[in-house]
Amino acid sequence: MSERPSVSIITPTYNHEKYIADCIDSVLAQSHPHWEQIIIDDGSSDRTGDIIYQYKDERIKYIRQENKGIWRLGETYNKALQLAKGDYIAILEGDDFWPPDKLELQLAALEDSAASLSWGKAKIVDHHGDVLEVFPKGIGHFMSLTKEQMLGELLFENPIASCTVICRKSALLSIGGFRQPPGLPYVDEPTWLQLCLIGGFLPINEILGCYRRHERQVTSSMKASMIKASRYSIDFFRGQPEEIKASVAGSFEGLYAKLDRKEKEYYYYAGRANMLEGRYGEANENFLKALFRGHPVLKAKAVIGIISNLCRVDMAWLDALAKRLK
Repeated sequence: MSERPSVSIITPTYNHEKYIADCIDSVLAQSHPHWEQIIIDDGSSDRTGDIIYQYKDERIKYIRQENKGIWRLGETYNKALQLAKGDYIAILEGDDFWPPDKLELQLAALEDSAASLSWGKAKIVDHHGDVLEVFPKGIGHFMSLTKEQMLGELLFENPIASCTVICRKSALLSIGGFRQPPGLPYVDEPTWLQLCLIGGFLPINEILGCYRRHERQVTSSMKASMIKASRYSIDFFRGQPEEIKASVAGSFEGLYAKLDRKEKEYYYYAGRANMLEGRYGEANENFLKALFRGHPVLKAKAVIGIISNLCRVDMAWLDALAKRLK
C-alpha cells in the first residue's frame, strides 16, 4: 500500500452511533486501497466515538472537537481539509456509505479529465438501508453540459449529492476551502457554485454513494433558514462580474427570466419562513410582494399565505395544495 493516500475522505459526524459503522465499513471495503479517512466528531454525546475507536486501521484518523453545530459546519469541513494529505477530496458524512467500487471508478475517471469535481447518482436509503429512490433521476441531462451550462443549472437546483463527490484538493484550496456563507446551514451548494467558476464538472452515470434519510430533530428555525437560503444562488449570480454573467446567460436559454421567476417565488417561501419564526409582520410583507409581483398561481398561493398569516394558522397543510398549484 502506498504510504501517501491518493484521496482523503472527509467524514463529519455527530451522534451517528446507529450508522457510523456502516460508513467506515464501506470505506474499508473499497477496491481502491490508497485512502485516508479523516473523521471529525462534532462533540457526539452518544456512542459514536466508542464505535470509531474499535477500528484499528491506520488509515482512519479520528479527531474529536467541542460541538460547533450546523452553523459552523464549514469550519469542521475545512479543519479536515487542512489535515488532508491526498490530491483528491471525497465527502462521506457519518450516516452515509459507499458502494465498494466508488473510489476506483471515480478516481480513474478524474485522472483522464481536467474537471475540478466529479459526481454521480446516489441511492436515497432509509434508516434500515432500504432504497427509497435514486437521485437525480435524470443524470443523463448533465452529461454533456459545458461549465457555463452547469453553473446555470446550479442556480436553480442542486442535483449533486455530497456523498458522490470527489474533487481536486488544489481546486478547493484555490477557492479558500469549503464555503458556508452566514445564515446557510450547509456547505455543498455554495462550494459547488464557487468550484464551477474555475473548472468543469464530470458527471458519471453510476451509483457513487448512498445517502441516508432518517428522522432528525429539525427545529422551526432550521426549516426557516433552509427556505430563506434558497435565495443564495440568485445573490451569488448577481455578484459575479459582467463577463461571467454574460457567458452563462449566453449558454443557458431563458436564464434571466427563470431567475426573475425564482426571485418572485422566493418572497412567498420567505413569508412561510417568517411565519415559522413567528415574525408575522415580515411574513405579511413578503406575501404581499409575492402577490403584487408574481404570476397567477403565485398570487393565489400568496393570498392563502396572507389569510393563514392573519389567522396565525400553521401552514404545514399548505404543502399538498402548493404542489397541486405548481
